[in-house]
Amino acid sequence: MDRTYVPLEEITQQLGGSTTWDNDAKAATATIGQWTATVRMADTSVDVSGTPVTLVAPPFVEDGVMWVPAQLFHDAFGYQVNIDPQQGQVDIALP
Repeated sequence: MDRTYVPLEEITQQLGGSTTWDNDAKAATATIGQWTATVRMADTSVDVSGTPVTLVAPPFVEDGVMWVPAQLFHDAFGYQVNIDPQQGQVDIALP
């Protein structure tokens, strides 16, 4: 599995969703449509609307931004994720 990271809040907003941050729990909640994913820093377990999903690598926070494996958007929200490491490009779209 690819471990390419993307910024959770930025990508969620670009897909029409929203995010909230719980500083005490070090967790972000991303909502797109009917689906909600709760992602915790350094934890590969994600709760997606009550269903557990395991990430290929743990999320991390850098300079106030939570970074998650791009594959989260496929596993949690059903988007098609295409990663081109040669171009340094990630495309996330509805299937």
